[in-house]
Amino acid sequence: MNIQNKRILAIAPHIDDVELGAGGTIHRLATENDIFYLGLSRPPKVNKQSFMAEFWLSACVLGLQKKNVVLHEFDPRDLASDRARILQLFYDFNQTYSPDVVLVPNSDDVHQSHQLVHQEAKRVFKHVTLLGYELPWNNFSFSADVFIELSEQNLEAKQQALSCFSSQQERTFFNNNIVLDNARFRGKQIDKAFCECFELVRLVV
Repeated sequence: MNIQNKRILAIAPHIDDVELGAGGTIHRLATENDIFYLGLSRPPKVNKQSFMAEFWLSACVLGLQKKNVVLHEFDPRDLASDRARILQLFYDFNQTYSPDVVLVPNSDDVHQSHQLVHQEAKRVFKHVTLLGYELPWNNFSFSADVFIELSEQNLEAKQQALSCFSSQQERTFFNNNIVLDNARFRGKQIDKAFCECFELVRLVV
């Protein structure tokens, strides 16, 4: 199944979530689709100026176009206090851009902000394909429904994009060995070299 000429929206509760969960897929799809990136907050305890410089370097590696990137500054630890504003933001985005595919945290992600984003995205984007990306460190369980094969180039781009976040390198899940191991593990499940895996929340064909 090829995904071409689609409008794809990737939603990050915290800037870097999409890169971790779907960076290889973004790189693969960016050449033949319009990718929109919606970031709701920065990770806590980062210097804004330096972190945003890291983000834009990473975005360039993944093939994101600056005109398609929308960033906000909600409280990263308390998105719930802005739930109504986030719901309206999703609604307005849907009305303006009408995405065909939306990437969000998966439904079993235990992070409170990720849960909120998943729930509000389901409310707004219920008429299009909705995929939940995998962040294994936040999951007790995960529904591995959709496998997107990655080339070695896609995987290398994901690793390079994550390496751009120099301020985050002490966090365990930014280790490129973890990224590689998970891509290999998911690939082996369908007899491919590398994959990223998604929960199928809704499929609209």
